[in-house]
Amino acid sequence: MKYVPREIVDEVNVTPVHPLVNFGYLMGTVVAAAIAVYAGLGVAGAQLAARLGPNAENKVGDMIFDSVFSSMPLTTEGDDFEYLSDLAESLRSDALKKRPDLKLHILEEPAPNAMVSAGGYVYVTQGLLDDIETENELAFVLAHELGHYEHRDNLRSLGRSLVFLSLNGVVAASGVQLPSLLTGSMGLADLHYSRDQENRADVYALEIMQERYGHVDHALDFFRRLNEDELDFGVADRLLEWQSTHPLTESRIERLEELANQRGWSLEGEPTALPQE
Repeated sequence: MKYVPREIVDEVNVTPVHPLVNFGYLMGTVVAAAIAVYAGLGVAGAQLAARLGPNAENKVGDMIFDSVFSSMPLTTEGDDFEYLSDLAESLRSDALKKRPDLKLHILEEPAPNAMVSAGGYVYVTQGLLDDIETENELAFVLAHELGHYEHRDNLRSLGRSLVFLSLNGVVAASGVQLPSLLTGSMGLADLHYSRDQENRADVYALEIMQERYGHVDHALDFFRRLNEDELDFGVADRLLEWQSTHPLTESRIERLEELANQRGWSLEGEPTALPQE
């Protein structure tokens, strides 16, 4: 039988899949692999940082204070400070009493805010103190920050940040520029991690409110007033919440009220007044 070769056509080396589709598959694989590596290193960094002993944590906290907060207008005296310090100390759990002592500072800033840093550094802005109307509101905010401290969220976030900064430094030194899609995806991974921290700290704070006052009423009044000032974004609310490191105020209140109902905690009770001064 005589062999008859097949005729070679012009399309013999042309893939049936469009090149842009192949490029999309390639980019998707690169992004997925990079996120997986980053997430793995981030978890490892967070776990290592969370295991710092008291002495090492104190040193890290002191370094952050010296480099970030020491130049800011801070107050560590006066009636407001004494009351705030006593209240924060009274909210410490047995587990927190084994950690570095609280180092509370009032930050002379008009925006209402509070934060906690490694080594027990707690910062409360004067704007928050001016907006607070009852001790219940203030205690909830402080307990929320103490929740971050007890869960070592600040150390975990620091460990993840150091991993990301190190990766950026290595990439920058090699002269390679990361695609914006990749850096954006990494950022979203960090945002989700922070939202989990916020939700857990809220639950922690509400548990302390129930234990301290016998009810959870008025603990969220500060956030209710914030909610009244927020614009109504309608259907965009969920998208905005997904992109934010903190839960939106309205959904945050609803979530905590639902938790209180589930656990049988009273949402009605008398507020505890702030000192007259």
